[in-house]
Amino acid sequence: MDEEDGHCKETEVTVQSTSPVDSADYDPFDPQTRSTTYKWITVVLVAGLSTMVCARESQLSTIIAAPVSPSILSHFHSDNALYRTLIVSIWELGEIIAPLLWGPLSELYGRQWPLNIANLFFVAFLAGTAASTSIQMLIAFRFLSGAATAASAIGPGIVSDLFPEENRGRAMSIMSLTGALGPVVGPIIGSYLGEKAGWRWAFWLPTIATGTLSLLILVVYRETYSVTLQKRKAKQQGLEGGTESPEDTEKTASHVFFKTILRPLRLLIRSPMLILVTLYLSVVYGYTYLVMTTIATLFQDVYGFSEGASGLAFLGLCLGLILGAFLCSFLLDRYVRTARARSGTSKPEQRLPPVLIACFIMSGGLFLFGWTAQYHVQWIAPIIGTGIIGFGLVSTTITLQTYVVDLFGIYAASATSAMLVPRNACAAFLPLAGPPLFKHLGYNWGGTLLALIVLVFSLMPLIFIKYGERLRGKNLLDA
Repeated sequence: MDEEDGHCKETEVTVQSTSPVDSADYDPFDPQTRSTTYKWITVVLVAGLSTMVCARESQLSTIIAAPVSPSILSHFHSDNALYRTLIVSIWELGEIIAPLLWGPLSELYGRQWPLNIANLFFVAFLAGTAASTSIQMLIAFRFLSGAATAASAIGPGIVSDLFPEENRGRAMSIMSLTGALGPVVGPIIGSYLGEKAGWRWAFWLPTIATGTLSLLILVVYRETYSVTLQKRKAKQQGLEGGTESPEDTEKTASHVFFKTILRPLRLLIRSPMLILVTLYLSVVYGYTYLVMTTIATLFQDVYGFSEGASGLAFLGLCLGLILGAFLCSFLLDRYVRTARARSGTSKPEQRLPPVLIACFIMSGGLFLFGWTAQYHVQWIAPIIGTGIIGFGLVSTTITLQTYVVDLFGIYAASATSAMLVPRNACAAFLPLAGPPLFKHLGYNWGGTLLALIVLVFSLMPLIFIKYGERLRGKNLLDA
């Protein structure tokens, strides 16, 4: 890859990087030839880390904060509603910064060291959260913890490194499925820890778990980024040129560094398809966080759940996430293989039909949640609504992330990072609109409004399916 070449050359590298390889021919410099066992161990470890540190649909250390946020406010003698929301959502504000740093760095220096360095900072900042002596300090460390996350930006790139296109969908689904386990253990453990052992243990627990996973990744994970591996191969074989002067080398390195760091923004600005995908994901992700920050308050204040029992209200959301991830794991690669069996080729847009269905499913979940919560229907009804929301969210997220990884190949980390910035901004700020929205419109009409907006966005998958190849062609040439 030559950073000084034009965008067309970047496109050529991307296409070449996604071609399948013969896994029987092991090449230490080709990650797609590594053993299947190693690939899945890597995916599970990174996905487990995402459960703890990534701003995904099911991140443990964010969701674990939701049910204990009332205890935190009580401990610091505060009843500020803004603080209650920020305890959960400030994480996302930090992660607006994280993708712009860790994703591009993983394409400049490889995946391994940015991931390990970010993990070290994350564990330290999460420990600071647990040891906070004021609510302002706690919120600040929550922000810094979000800024130190790397798995959400680097994880999809690692999947792209390890798996060819026809096997990639299941790996992306497994990453999200493992992350979806967060809502099972997060709110339950967090809420009961907050009730029995104090809210600090709701943060010490993910600190210990994340530290353990980070150590395992440090020991097990080997570099997978093909560009970095090919550079190592060239250096090992003595193929690198040595004619540049130190000044020229320094100038070139500086130019490449800043160009790499700015790549996510460049891709987002210049790629019509990426803009549409990002806008759609930002809306559904922000709406889910809005509902998520409402669950603890709703079930404690309206349904009379204890702090410990309120964590159980997240089981519906979790079940929806798991079912959606399982469905995607079976469907996404099947679409690609069926297309190749029929015509010998496949298009990235052939992965997209589940997104169209997910739009209507998520709208139905928002509608059900709002109306059943407004009229205090038996508590299982709004929980079912959150499950439907989770199903729609994870189906949308997995499908569109896999689509973007297919499109951008070796630049998958930068493309994913570009999506994460506005997506995390929506997750940070849209929940702030929840209290006034439901106060003025009620849960019923507030939920209906959110559902209708999601329905409007159902037009986007149709645009992708019908005009995606045309937009994609322009995107790859310009980005």
